[in-house]
Amino acid sequence: MSNFEPWQGYLVNSTGDYHYICSPWKFAGACVFGFDSDYTTMAIALVRYLTSNGHQITLSDIDEKVSKSTLLAATEVTPDGSKLNLLCNTDASLTIASGKQPNPDSPIDVMRELDADIYNDISTAWLEELNERNISQGAYISGQQYGESLEARLSLVAQDHGSLIWPQRQLDAAGNKIDQIYKKIEPAGVITSWTKLSAAGAPSEFALRAPILGGISTVMIQTTDGPNGVFLLVDDGSVEPIIGKSVELVVRRLYAQEGVMRYGLKALLAG
Repeated sequence: MSNFEPWQGYLVNSTGDYHYICSPWKFAGACVFGFDSDYTTMAIALVRYLTSNGHQITLSDIDEKVSKSTLLAATEVTPDGSKLNLLCNTDASLTIASGKQPNPDSPIDVMRELDADIYNDISTAWLEELNERNISQGAYISGQQYGESLEARLSLVAQDHGSLIWPQRQLDAAGNKIDQIYKKIEPAGVITSWTKLSAAGAPSEFALRAPILGGISTVMIQTTDGPNGVFLLVDDGSVEPIIGKSVELVVRRLYAQEGVMRYGLKALLAG
């Protein structure tokens, strides 16, 4: 475990031009994804880890299991001009490397075991939700609307209008057009309020998973740079929200619509 570093809810092993990330969860002796993670969320976390350590990441190949549009919207990665490849492994792990190298042994001995019933039920629920015939009864967001705002939401791109405004909008409170000057918000903050919706009271987008998870928790966050926002908690977190507690904002699965996975920021509590 000494070569692995916790990062955004995952475990990272990075040496030279070889970078490996895996889930901290296991089931039946294998490394598996948490309740709202997949290869895309994990790839974003690894690129953000490398960027935070001063790397400028360009990729010559991105595994088809990763949503390329989501990765590009959420990070500063460039998809060409490099010998680095992003490859998904057979378990809940992936690598960014310049060539084929043996993966480090996953730290199975320190991974947390997922409850069998919940893991199986959540996996089944996601499959049902991804079915094109599964139509949400909640607020409909078209693929075009989702794509147009993806970078602003995943990368926390705010408008600088004397003070930072996020999410982005056309007019301020006085009806004046907002300046088209942008700044990225630090993806961190503190909890100012929180609530937990019961399974029956959760939006229909979460109707299949909310009963399994015992409801859906949301938190109001005041970001380090000022703007406030409401975010879901990561689904596999086990820490109770506390007002004043620090969080980081990470990319996770939100819900599926029209057979397509929708991603967004969720709050990850420390500890």
